[in-house]
Order: sequence, then C-alpha cells, then structure tokens
Amino acid sequence: MQKTFVTMLAFVLTVAAQAQRDTIGVSMFTAIYRYECKTTDADGQPVTDSMYIAVQTSGGITKSFPYEEYDRQKKGGSRIADGYLAAQMHIGTIFTNYPETRITTQEMLYPYRYMTDEPLEKQKWELTNSQDSICGYACQSATAKYHGVTWNVLYTEEVPASIGPWKLGGLPGLITKATDAKGIHCFTLYGFHQEETPIIYTQYVNWVVPDGRGKFAAQRVDYQKMKASKFLAYKKKVLGNPRYLKDPTYYAPDPMKAFGYVENSFNSAGDNVRSVAGVVLISNPHQYQPLEFK
Repeated sequence: MQKTFVTMLAFVLTVAAQAQRDTIGVSMFTAIYRYECKTTDADGQPVTDSMYIAVQTSGGITKSFPYEEYDRQKKGGSRIADGYLAAQMHIGTIFTNYPETRITTQEMLYPYRYMTDEPLEKQKWELTNSQDSICGYACQSATAKYHGVTWNVLYTEEVPASIGPWKLGGLPGLITKATDAKGIHCFTLYGFHQEETPIIYTQYVNWVVPDGRGKFAAQRVDYQKMKASKFLAYKKKVLGNPRYLKDPTYYAPDPMKAFGYVENSFNSAGDNVRSVAGVVLISNPHQYQPLEFK
C-alpha cells in the first residue's frame, strides 16, 4: 500500500546527515557569497533566483557549497528542505584539487545523487585596469574564459588566498565578485568569517526510509559516478527540455510508483518540500541557466 510519509523527526534526519563523512582539512576562514541567477519562470516571466554559498580552503583544497549545509554543519542536525534552492538553481558541492589535480562535484538531480570528476584546469586570467571595493576590501579586476563562459571578476590581495566561488580561482587573492559576460550569473562576496571549520567530504549517505511494514530502516544511498562532461550534457538534455518547466520529473519514474513513498519536510521559511531519500523534488522549476558549456 502506497502512503505519503511526513518526515519530521529530528532524530531520523540527524541519522541521515551523519553518514560517512571524512574531514579532509581545516579551513581558517569561510568566505560567504551571494549567488544570483537571472532566468525565467514556467510562464516565461523574468525572475532572479538567489542563494548563499560558503567557500573553505586548506592545504590547496577548496570547497564551495550551499550555505545551508555549512550552517547545519556548525549547528548540527539536518533539514533537507533547506536544500531546495540549491536543487532549484542546480548548485552542487565542489571540491577543487581533491583528489589532487582534479575537481569533484556532488549534486542532486532527481532521482539520484551524482558525483562527477574532471581535470583541474588552470584559468588564464588577464588582469585589467578597473578597481573597486567589495566588503571593504580594495579590489583589482581580471577576466578569463572558462568552460565556454567569459568571466569578469574582482579580487583582493588583502586576502592572499587564490580561491573563489564555484570553480573559479587562481588569482593572487580572494575573488570578491564574479559576473559572466552576459550578466546571467553573479557571485558577490557577502561576508568573511575568520574561524576554524572542518572541510567535510561525504562519501555516501545513509538515509532512513519506510520499509513497507510500518517501520523505518536505514538505506545506503551512493552517488552515481559520472564524468563531468557527460553529466553536463545530461543536465542540458533534461533541464533544457521545455517539458521540465511544466513537469520537472517528466524524465524519471513517478516517485510514488518507483519508491512507494514521498517525504515531506519544512524549510526555515515554513515551506513544504518533497523529497525521496533526501533528493529534493523541484515544485517550482525555472529555466535552466548553465554555468558552463563544456
């Protein structure tokens, strides 16, 4: 018998959140960015989606990931509903130089969690003459083309860390703002926390799901491993299809038919978010705007 389960037990969520996590470094600071993406809704009306991203670094490794995950890491516990914006905006957790000379990305796309791998390519920045101030830091400007997109950035040598949001980095200082040439994507430094925080790498997730007999059981949820280029092509095919805006799960089995249950939980704003084994189901899709094209 198929039922819809409302998952509200903090204990259940905490068990899922603690699955197989390794500390791969300790960051001495965390940079917080506001990420904005100009797009359109299902009716073709312009909208600007926004969320916050945290960036840590240690020993040459950089982790760029949704702020909600960073906040939960500090406070403990887990609330999958707070990951809705990351799922809607298709922002994953990115490890640069982990493993060494590679980029590893972890991202949800119903019905799976994906882990992709790609070479760490040096970004060829051209320094330009513009100057500005972001969050009180004096900034220089630079531009580079990366994976088919031209980025115009500001960076500050007052923070001598050669990192930035998403996959951007390689300048003689912290990137404080990055905008693509078409003005669709924009990352802006919002805050800078000088604190020690562990850099956590999740190998797989143990999620608590109904066992069909009125009880709950732990289920190991592994990442589907894929080359980054192949996953990018898959996202373009699935998310770029006009059907996605009207029916965001058109390309996969109906969750109730495939899994026999759907979890309902609530984010910090009180909105209901549906998920299956912790993978968010998008209910308000917007036009997919790729951050890279190859």
